[in-house]
Amino acid sequence: MTKPIISLILTLVLYLPSYAQQSGLIYYLKNNGKLVANKDSADYSMVVLPPDTTVDKNLYIVYEYDKNGKRTLITGSKTNDINLKYEGHYITFYANGHRKKMGNFVGGNPVGHETEYYPNGKLYYVKDYIYEKNDVTENEINRAKTREFRAECRDSTGNILTANGNGKWIEFDEDFKNVIAEGPIAHGDKDSTWYVRNNGFVVKQEHYKAARLASSTDNTGTTVYSDVDGMPEFPGGMEALGSFLSKNIRYPAVARENGTQGKVIVSFVVEPDGTLTDVHVSRGIGDGCDEESRRVIALSSPWKPGMKNGQPVRVAYSIPISFALSEEPKTKKASTKQ
Repeated sequence: MTKPIISLILTLVLYLPSYAQQSGLIYYLKNNGKLVANKDSADYSMVVLPPDTTVDKNLYIVYEYDKNGKRTLITGSKTNDINLKYEGHYITFYANGHRKKMGNFVGGNPVGHETEYYPNGKLYYVKDYIYEKNDVTENEINRAKTREFRAECRDSTGNILTANGNGKWIEFDEDFKNVIAEGPIAHGDKDSTWYVRNNGFVVKQEHYKAARLASSTDNTGTTVYSDVDGMPEFPGGMEALGSFLSKNIRYPAVARENGTQGKVIVSFVVEPDGTLTDVHVSRGIGDGCDEESRRVIALSSPWKPGMKNGQPVRVAYSIPISFALSEEPKTKKASTKQ
């Protein structure tokens, strides 16, 4: 990672007009990452320009724009194909043109120092992405555990809520119109009881212990545990679970046609009697893969329940389900020369 951030960002902004005259690529995409043929059917567009050799000869320059043509991102990439991974310094923008977030990418993942701002331009938070290994490389970063150290948080008027990793933290929805979660921070981690809100109302309390989510309680008083003495288990163990998934998963035709690959995260609750409830996709890839993953997990036989203090309890659980084509998919051409 190179420095300084501000210098690089100013350089990128200043060079945009001259690069617009050079050969580049424009990709039109939906929010799920799927390529489309034209701007009118896209949710956003991505412009990839040749490297600026005076800054970094190995990084293409990447710009993203929303549906209305407003710039939303400036960053870099080591490649210029549609499957690029963001690399180096980045800055994102609000629709009003104010900066939103600044930080660094390695292999498409955030690393190091990250700063976010309110739409009015005032500082919102400062956090650091800390990996278990120092100087983690691009090849290692997806395997390394990361910790978000929440260093500083302020309200929209500038009052300090968290300093040096201790205090109160607030989280907002994408438009900064509503608080969606708030709670104490200790040593950079969520601590004690956090309140999750929906439309201003508390819908869940999350209880943290030693920087880990121990349990959550909804507004009906029902508690789901995350930290238990014995975790739930699929009948026959992990090997049997893998066999169950491979026998029952059907690769969606649309996903196969579009070359969609990736990992779907399915979350659910294992009840005290072993049945699964609240089966939902917490991270998806689209093109029918999310629905297929949820369908198959719902077919599962009752699990061995999780245990706490010698008693079966409700436990939150997540499973990654991978979708991979046997041959490298052909990327649809949806880019044009600039």
